[in-house]
Amino acid sequence: MSQIVTVHSYRGGTGKSSTAANLALLLASAGRRVALVDTDIHTPALHVLFPGAPAHRSLTDYLIGRCEIEDAAAPADTGQGHDGFFLVPARTRTGAGNELMGRGYDVGLLREGFDRLIDTLALDVLLLDTHAGFNNETVTAMAGADSLIVLTRADRLDLAGAQETVSLARRLGCGRLSLAVNMVPDGTLPDRLRTDLETAYDAPLTAVLPYAPQMAALAGERLLTTAYPHHPLVAGYRRIIGAISRGTTGLRR
Repeated sequence: MSQIVTVHSYRGGTGKSSTAANLALLLASAGRRVALVDTDIHTPALHVLFPGAPAHRSLTDYLIGRCEIEDAAAPADTGQGHDGFFLVPARTRTGAGNELMGRGYDVGLLREGFDRLIDTLALDVLLLDTHAGFNNETVTAMAGADSLIVLTRADRLDLAGAQETVSLARRLGCGRLSLAVNMVPDGTLPDRLRTDLETAYDAPLTAVLPYAPQMAALAGERLLTTAYPHHPLVAGYRRIIGAISRGTTGLRR
C-alpha cells in the first residue's frame, strides 16, 4: 500500500531538504519505489542535491498547465543505479516561481498531482519536501500526509512554532507525527530539552540526529548516505524510516 510522507520544519536552516533526500535514497536502496517531490517553489533545493536528474519539467510547470505531473518526474541520478526512484523538482527555470505567483494556480492540482504520481509510477512512497513555515504548498503537503516528519534543531528558538505546527497538523487530520532533532552537537540531547520538545510537539522523539561536519564538507555534491553509509547520522535516518514503517508514533489525542 502506498504512503505519503511529508517532511516539514517551522523554521529554515534545520537540514530539512538534505534529510528528505537521504530518507528517499535509503527507501530506494531498500527496494521501495519512491518519488521525491520538492514542493518548496520559493527556495527549492533538491535539484541541487540530485544534479544529474534530467529535469526538463517541474512541479511549477505542472501547476501552470505546461505539462502533466508525470512528465515532471525524472529518474533520480544517485550514481548507484536505483530503479524506481524519481525526482520532481520544484522548478527548472529562472523566474518560474514569480510566474506562478503572478498567474496563480488551482491548489487542488497539488493533491491531484500527488495521487497521479502514486498511480502512474506505482509508488510505495511519495516523499514531499516542504517550504519552512506554512504556505499553500506546505499545507497541502501536510494535509495529505500519512506520516508527517517534523524536523527541528536542538535550539529553544525552534520551539516557538511547535504549538502552531501541532495545532495545524490536527486541524488538517495529518497521519502519524514523527519528531526528529537535527544538528545536535555531541549527538546527545539533555533530558530537560528532550522533555521540553516532546511536550511542545505533543509527540515522542523519534530520532536525535548528530551534527555531521562531513555533511558540510560534501557541500551538496554527494549525499551523506552514499558517502558515509555507516555514519551515526545515517543510523538516525534509518530510525525515522523504522518509525514510519511501524506506525508507532502519532499525535496524541
